[in-house]
Amino acid sequence: MLTTLVGLPLDQIDTPALLVDLPTLDRNIALMAEATASRGVGWRPHAKAHKSPAIAHRLLNAGALGVTCAKLGEAEVFAASGVRDILIANEVVGPIKARRLAALATYCDIMVAVDSLENARQLDAAAKAFDSHPRVVIELDSGMTRAGVAPGEPAVALAKELAAMTGIRFAGLMSWEGHTLGVTPLAARQEAIRAAVSQVTATSGAIRAAGIPVAIVSVGGTGTFLTSRELEGVTEVQAGGGIWGDRFYRDLDVPVEPALSVMVTVTSRPAPNRIVVDAGRKTIDPSNVVPEVVGLDGVTSVALSAEHGTITLDAPNDAIRVGDRLMLHVGYSDQAIHLHENLIVVREGQVIALWPTLTRGKLQ
Repeated sequence: MLTTLVGLPLDQIDTPALLVDLPTLDRNIALMAEATASRGVGWRPHAKAHKSPAIAHRLLNAGALGVTCAKLGEAEVFAASGVRDILIANEVVGPIKARRLAALATYCDIMVAVDSLENARQLDAAAKAFDSHPRVVIELDSGMTRAGVAPGEPAVALAKELAAMTGIRFAGLMSWEGHTLGVTPLAARQEAIRAAVSQVTATSGAIRAAGIPVAIVSVGGTGTFLTSRELEGVTEVQAGGGIWGDRFYRDLDVPVEPALSVMVTVTSRPAPNRIVVDAGRKTIDPSNVVPEVVGLDGVTSVALSAEHGTITLDAPNDAIRVGDRLMLHVGYSDQAIHLHENLIVVREGQVIALWPTLTRGKLQ
């Protein structure tokens, strides 16, 4: 059983293995918790990357007010683990899901995004049938051009309809300014974030002016929260993936450290400048950000096929032998953790825990 790994040093762990360096993880959590608390803003970290109730409770213990999920199935798992304040930052549509949401609201304070009156009416009817009262937030399109109501009057009109319903409870607004992540340099990205979030806060003001309370204005992923947390009117941020210190976020000037890695074994040295390891796309998906090889100079590329990783060097290297171990820092945790049943938690080179990724595969 995998639990027999606890207490073993890393050189006795088989590969490929997804490892969490616990001291580094805790430093990243503390940094993000302090960054929000110091501005008087709530922290509702997104769980789509970590997928682990064990981590969710660690975040709550660090000061998070709840968690954010992408799917209803994820929210059901976190609620079953004792998490009580959950935002589904997505639309939950259809009679089956409306029924599940209404049932979930009987034992946790669930909140869900809506961007259409039709969907809201469906959720309201289901809530009445279960005598539950899930919260809803209007999703605004602040420039992402994905889901969401246009800021301003369209959102005010929808808020009036929601406030009149007796099953669901209107709670406020949410948005995601992810379209700003590609803006460079940093100063220009910060300005783009401010412009996007200002549409959300201005809309919240317009809804309040219509006599409707707005308790929640939820924005800000890891790549934007250091700016969005400072903007007047924002009540909470959803930044979560940064706890892993991915290169994706470090390249966006977020001051976190790498906490998630894959330990691999060298399985072939077919050429002096080529190293083959036992981890491919089924271990870590490189389609967003390729992993980084730790402590090996001269790496020019890392290419992954289904079950093989090929590391190409800029010069011959005979120091790395078949059977040696290498570490790969995960480039983007969203595309690695969901491939693994457990996170292997390590402190000072020794396994101290295994945390199941219980929301992996929860796509419904």
